[in-house]
Amino acid sequence: MRREPGDLVRLFNGRDGEWLGEIEALGKKDGRVLPLEQVKVQPVKAPEVHLIFTPLQKNRLDFLVEKAAELGATALHPVLTARTEHRKINEERAGLQLIEASEQCERLDIPVLHPLEDLKAKMVKWSVDTPVFWGAERRPETPTLAQALSGYEGALAFLIGPAGGFTPEEFDFLSGLQCVRPVSLGERLLRAETAGLACLSHVLDRGNPL
Repeated sequence: MRREPGDLVRLFNGRDGEWLGEIEALGKKDGRVLPLEQVKVQPVKAPEVHLIFTPLQKNRLDFLVEKAAELGATALHPVLTARTEHRKINEERAGLQLIEASEQCERLDIPVLHPLEDLKAKMVKWSVDTPVFWGAERRPETPTLAQALSGYEGALAFLIGPAGGFTPEEFDFLSGLQCVRPVSLGERLLRAETAGLACLSHVLDRGNPL
C-alpha cells in the first residue's frame, strides 16, 4: 500500500519500543515521521541467539532467513565450508527479508546479518562465553539438543552444516574447539534449513525448551 503524508505508521528502532507516528514528508529515498505516542515498551533484552549456517539455494535460503527472524534469532552468520554448494549470498535481499519478517511477527528488533566468512575464520575468533551447539550428524553418543539446553539461559549459537555434512577435516577442527558442543537433532537426517529451524524452536521460549 502506498503511503502518503498524513498517514499513520508504527515505528521501532530496537531501543525505544514501538511508536505510533504520522508521516510528515515522504520521498523516494527518505522521509520524516512525527512520533505521536508509544504503543509498546521495549522488551527486556533476552540473551543473544546466533545461527551459523551455509548459504543455500535461493528459495530455501529465503525460507530460512524469514523463519529465523520469526523464531527469535538475533544474529545470522553465513559461512563457507568445503561442501558449500552456493558460495554467495545476496546480503541486500536477506536484509530486507529480515526487516519484513520482524515487522510481520511484531518483534521490536531486527536480526543482524553478518558478512559471509570462511567457517574456520569465523570459529577461531568465536567467544568461549557463547557456546555453539553443533548439530553433529551420526553421533549417537551426543546428548540431544533438549538435554544440552536444559537449564541453560545464556547467549548461545547453533551451527548447521551444508548438504553432505562437514568433511572429516572440518569435523576434527570443530571437535577440538572449546566453544563447540556437539548435539543430536534426532535420528532423521534433516535438510539444512529444517535443522536450523528445529534448533531455533528450542529457544522460542527460553524458559521452556521444547
